[in-house]
Amino acid sequence: MLTATKNKLRELREGLSNPRVSQEAIARRVGISLQWYGQLENGRATQTSWTTANAILNAFNAERQLRNQEAITLDQLELKIV
Repeated sequence: MLTATKNKLRELREGLSNPRVSQEAIARRVGISLQWYGQLENGRATQTSWTTANAILNAFNAERQLRNQEAITLDQLELKIV
């Protein structure tokens, strides 16, 4: 699951282009540190709380809505929620 988390979060964020969304922008919108978000995206952290996972989902979906992209589900983030 470590690699899946790394690839999926990065893939989803990099799919938010025109304009591109940075790790910092997602972290700020979620209300977590850039370091923590980076650890989740890079696979150094393998689990997170439901609250954080849900906030990440909301941040991605808000950005996707701005780009007229279909919303994603919590399962699509492929995070291990504890």
